Amino acid sequence: MLYRPAVAAILQDRSGRILICERADTEGAWQFPQGGIEVGEAPLAALRREVLEEISLPRNTYSISCVLGPYRYLFPAGVTKKGFRGQAHHYFLLRLGGAKSLVNVAGPDAEFRSTRWIRPDEFNLAWLPPMKRRTYRRVLQDFFGATVEARRIRVDAHLSRRHEPC
Repeated sequence: MLYRPAVAAILQDRSGRILICERADTEGAWQFPQGGIEVGEAPLAALRREVLEEISLPRNTYSISCVLGPYRYLFPAGVTKKGFRGQAHHYFLLRLGGAKSLVNVAGPDAEFRSTRWIRPDEFNLAWLPPMKRRTYRRVLQDFFGATVEARRIRVDAHLSRRHEPC
């Protein structure tokens, strides 16, 4: 199989802002919580597992509004992950049912270092590796009608400081 089956969560608050998370291993790299679907695991079960593991939200704190996908991308030439050459994500739009403070990315095996809440049209494709940009452009257009691009970014205190959940 060429593409690894995967899920991604777009968590939206009551004001319409979406959660993005900064990767723990790459400063300035922001993305949605996501992860692979394990063998024998249903996509919904994978989503619930990933949301709990990555941002500490139990399933009673959000509702699923929409699911679209799969959206596919290939890894750079010669790169494989668990035997796959790319990923095929189903994106789930989740509505947060409680306070933003419920989101927590801290932990011993944390995949993220910080979080931000942004309008969908504020997403900067330059925060992503090139292989993911086309996918995120399509996802943000399909879910929100947002047109996003890769804008030059200046690494300053605003982007590099740790953001606590609101």
